[in-house]
Amino acid sequence: MVIKDDNLIEELDKRNSEALEYIIQKYANLIFKVVINVLGNDNRELAKECISDIYMLAWNKYKLYNPEKASFKNWLLAVSKYKAIDYKRASKNLENVELDKEALKAPIDIERDFIDKENVKEVLEFIHNEKPIDKEIFIRKYIYEEGIDEISKKLNLSKGAVYNRLWRTRNSLNEKIEGYKKEGVE
Repeated sequence: MVIKDDNLIEELDKRNSEALEYIIQKYANLIFKVVINVLGNDNRELAKECISDIYMLAWNKYKLYNPEKASFKNWLLAVSKYKAIDYKRASKNLENVELDKEALKAPIDIERDFIDKENVKEVLEFIHNEKPIDKEIFIRKYIYEEGIDEISKKLNLSKGAVYNRLWRTRNSLNEKIEGYKKEGVE
């Protein structure tokens, strides 16, 4: 059967794939111009994706077309325009989110990473003379950021013992740091 504008909707109702091919052949250039006009000439990959969605929409949502309001061509061009606008909004939101994350994250994280590395070196020097088990608990908790449950299971200790050893190690470190500060002042 030959598909024309007169029987296009009827053939879409029958789910005849030739009806979609007819839409693509007849309206591809117009749809492309509308989409590129909205998205810009430098967004060809995004335009291809948008056009594919437009064809799928025409195939699946053709019943939204009302012949009393407009011709099928005008309906399809309106759908194309609004779909392209949706794509443009979505791509701008993605670009803004990525740029904002990078703008806010990068300098702070680089600085924080450097400070963290320096602090780890200093802390390791301070806990060097602690008991091996206390040193291991402290490193697991504050450097590797393991939870108390995980530490107690791995070292076969009760949670209370882990908390007590951490408390003693922190107090010992505080004393060493205070002594270090006093030496630096004198």
